[in-house]
Amino acid sequence: MKKKILIIDDEPDYLNIAAKMLLQEGYEVMTAASGAEGLKKIKHFLPDLILLDIGLPDASGIEITGKLKAEKKTASIPILLFTVRSELNYVKRGINAGARDYIIKPFDIDEFVKRINKFF
Repeated sequence: MKKKILIIDDEPDYLNIAAKMLLQEGYEVMTAASGAEGLKKIKHFLPDLILLDIGLPDASGIEITGKLKAEKKTASIPILLFTVRSELNYVKRGINAGARDYIIKPFDIDEFVKRINKFF
């Protein structure tokens, strides 16, 4: 059975690149362009891993991480945060909220795939 990954990112380029790479690696992928859309899709898709942009326009990745970790149904789903260098000060807060790891954008494709594969 394929592992399911939900990618939540408001930047179409990163969303498309990440989805394409993960599909090539054999994962089942669903995408969301906002925090609200991602939270809605999580309930139906119930992913094995969530890739979450820390700087979404409608909610921070930190807020979303906190919400997901507070709910019994989603508390155990690992979260990997996407961040740009200027947001690195938020990463610690994201990890404290329950995210397991982070990757800096723009990301190296090989590094990205290795980081995802380590969850499985």
